[in-house]
Amino acid sequence: MDKNLLNKLMEVKEYPCVSILLPTHRTAPDNQKNAIRLKKLVRQASEMLEKELGKRESKGLIEKIEKLVAGVDISRTLDGLALFVNKDIEQMVDIPFRVKERVIIDKTFATRDLIKSVNRGTNYFLLDLSLHRARLISCFRDDATEITQNGFPMQSEFEMLELNSTDFSREKKKQIKEFFNRVDKTFLTNYHYGDTKLVIAGVQKNLSLYREAADSKDIIYEQLEGNYEATSVHDLGKKAWGLVREKNKHIRHKALNEIQNAISAQKLASGITEVWRFANEGRINILVVEEDYHTSAAPGADNNIILDTSGFSDKDIMPDAVDEVAEIVVDKGGRVVFVDNGTMGKYHKIAAILRY
Repeated sequence: MDKNLLNKLMEVKEYPCVSILLPTHRTAPDNQKNAIRLKKLVRQASEMLEKELGKRESKGLIEKIEKLVAGVDISRTLDGLALFVNKDIEQMVDIPFRVKERVIIDKTFATRDLIKSVNRGTNYFLLDLSLHRARLISCFRDDATEITQNGFPMQSEFEMLELNSTDFSREKKKQIKEFFNRVDKTFLTNYHYGDTKLVIAGVQKNLSLYREAADSKDIIYEQLEGNYEATSVHDLGKKAWGLVREKNKHIRHKALNEIQNAISAQKLASGITEVWRFANEGRINILVVEEDYHTSAAPGADNNIILDTSGFSDKDIMPDAVDEVAEIVVDKGGRVVFVDNGTMGKYHKIAAILRY
């Protein structure tokens, strides 16, 4: 997930923002259904816009949606697709996991699935380091794709021999760290957002030097030791996923344990109403939420929300308050952990570990 794109989408706070999300198929013959499903959702979005804004006011947005859809190669998608359109933005995003089919018109874009791809830990980056080059790989589980833009793959600017115990001068070490620092800065500038996960791969000496040179060590999620210069992207992704999968299990288990500790320390909020208020106050350190929990709500006074939306017009209702609160937590420096459905029943499917 491109950091700048996610930032751009999350910064928008102006009605109407149209979000169209749909699950898609990667391969034939099922991918022939993608166009049919997308056409249906575009028609649904058009009808909703005409109802909300009237035919004249909605015409420009509908035309932008149709123009965006016309440029989508629907036969070459991943597992999900998102379209985001307002008066200033026309953006299509491939999503590497299944998403719930929906059309949302709100004052913000429905970016929860993009946040989930970053925070769920099934979406991560793999940085394969050697003395001569660094390749960056975008991964979803064990599905890996090399990134060939924004400076990657990066080549070192000087001649170096392989590190060994007899050829490890102070000057050479300095050069290596300068190269790795440049790699790190390029990654942070273009791909780091919120709780971005990074796996570093390479021989042990390179991994140690990268950690010394990195400006932000906290985002290093795991490391894969070995020489992988001749290893294919596909095979390297499978090796990395084995490590990440086990780490994810540990993180989710730890988050559930931290809930128990937060109860003892009186630093736990549960239920969307409580969580909403503390999120807006910037008090949430970790948000723990079931991955498929959604609920609509309307904004109330004093950082409160109202779950009974029967007295509100459609444009005043948040289609997914959970999406909104996840954005708020990330924006205010908190972390979001998605856990399996059914895990958070006694906390009304969502809980927050508070800073104070």
